[in-house]
Amino acid sequence: MKYLVANIAPGAIHDSQERSDAPKCMEETRVAVQQEIMSWIEDGERDTQPKRIMWVTGPAGTGKTAVLGTIADACKEKGTLAASFFFSAFAGSANRRTKRFFVPTLAFQLMGHRDLKGIRQHALSPIAEDKGIIFTKNLKEQFMTLVLNPLLSRAKELGSSTQVRLVIIIDGLDECDAEQDQGKDSSSHVPIRRKEDDQREILSLLLLAANNPSFPFRILVGSRPEHPIHDFFATEGKAWTRELFLDNKYNPDSDIALFYKAKFSIIRRRFKLPGDWPREEVILTLVRNASGQFIYAATVVRYVEGSPHSTITNLSGAGTSGRPSTPHRRLEHILSLNSARVANDSHNPLEALDALYRLVLESCPDPELSMKWLLATQQSAGFLIRLPSVRVLRLVLETSPDEEQYALGCLSSLLPTHLPEESLKSPYSFYHKSFLDFIVDKSRCGERYLTKDQVRGWMTQRFFRTLNQPMEVGILVEYAELIRILSWSTPATVRNAESEILSSDLEKWVTATVEKDVRSTHTRRAIEDVLEIVHGGCSWYHCRTVCKISTKRIISVLESKRWKIPSKGQIFKRERKGEVRYQDLGTPLGWASHGLIDRSVPTTLEY
Repeated sequence: MKYLVANIAPGAIHDSQERSDAPKCMEETRVAVQQEIMSWIEDGERDTQPKRIMWVTGPAGTGKTAVLGTIADACKEKGTLAASFFFSAFAGSANRRTKRFFVPTLAFQLMGHRDLKGIRQHALSPIAEDKGIIFTKNLKEQFMTLVLNPLLSRAKELGSSTQVRLVIIIDGLDECDAEQDQGKDSSSHVPIRRKEDDQREILSLLLLAANNPSFPFRILVGSRPEHPIHDFFATEGKAWTRELFLDNKYNPDSDIALFYKAKFSIIRRRFKLPGDWPREEVILTLVRNASGQFIYAATVVRYVEGSPHSTITNLSGAGTSGRPSTPHRRLEHILSLNSARVANDSHNPLEALDALYRLVLESCPDPELSMKWLLATQQSAGFLIRLPSVRVLRLVLETSPDEEQYALGCLSSLLPTHLPEESLKSPYSFYHKSFLDFIVDKSRCGERYLTKDQVRGWMTQRFFRTLNQPMEVGILVEYAELIRILSWSTPATVRNAESEILSSDLEKWVTATVEKDVRSTHTRRAIEDVLEIVHGGCSWYHCRTVCKISTKRIISVLESKRWKIPSKGQIFKRERKGEVRYQDLGTPLGWASHGLIDRSVPTTLEY
């Protein structure tokens, strides 16, 4: 059980603390959709070949996650929920972003279900026998060992008459990202795996299970209609799948109108607004603008309500920045959006939502700075899945106190901006993935669009400006990972940060970093990657002045700490081979005198 628990994603389970703020259907909304899904779960179909998989799909913002989350709650209450897994690429823990924890998390939940007694022993025995090696095997082998075989063994023991009707719910499959090989040999040419490959692998497993008559579950899958997923359900999975597309057939407009009225009623009471606010025609306009997208309605309400920490600073309803700061003014601001722009782009169903996103961004005191902070939250490198944590971005990017709040505080309708202490070790979370799609799409965010190079360049400049900020205990791993991201910057990006590099106190930084934890591989990698950054703008045969000066400052400290430094010939040799110049920083030579290393083992900074 210890091996199993170490390989699950608790935050992906429908009722986890991590999902406590996840969207759910408000009472009396999405009734027809919920009834159709619950009827399929409980009664099935009368066909000779019943469809044991239901695919709930639809465009971005139509409320798929809210529907499936509500269904999961209802099934849990009835005792018919066997297991759930809610993928998320933009919120919550990193282990919800790939397939790695998918099967163990399902297995863990199945073991605890009251109607599935008997499978626990069958699932745990093979884990105990191979000491957890099963979690390093491919997804099919994991699924057969931890889920399907235990269920078949239980069925043989108890007989077919004991079959129960339960459901497994999987949401956000389109957000499942590819997990790359993380082997130590960085020089080997391992093919890059696409996220579509992992998504189809999961779907193939579900189809394998649905084809087995002893598999006692229906499977509810929610995702956007991305091409690879749609293609799977239209071909291999077609005979076993019932598709439920969230479109106008389910009358989303009436549900969105109910949502607006309920939320505006709360705002009206909180701010002591007139009983007829807002007028009925205003709600109808907002419903039309939503075009069936619940995310539009939810964003409107959060924007109108404002940050829970916002205040009104004058009687006109405007804050000190001149931007609207009362609910009424903010609602007027939304209604004043250029409707002609929407009319001229009727082929883009996201235009109304994009116009709202642009409005919220432009309400920030410095929209460009806000975009830089937003895009910095989404930076990663290579197989590094974990995005930067809140606390490490604050450490590296803030050049003045509370700059983060200055940049992001006005965006409380799009992401939580006042975070509790326990959230600072995690990446920033966002209310909806469609906003992250918006900020990286030039055709959608327009003149505010920034390239990856522009963002990395800004982050690199900030890194060297804040180089000697005091670092709290326990942040070194996250700090080293962020430096690794910056080490992937282009030469032009590094050249633009030359003045910041030259003015930084590299000697002090190296000394403090080494003294923090000299034995840590993260200490070594952080120094290696800073050396890579300063060399990033050089050619293989010639180093820039800034590189020569900065490298000398770093190496001088390492030499004073008795690190063995390679010769220029060794450096040149690695460079000619196209290899990473600074790799495998060796152990300080001073350790040998304490018997901690063997002098026969080379301890070098190899290039």
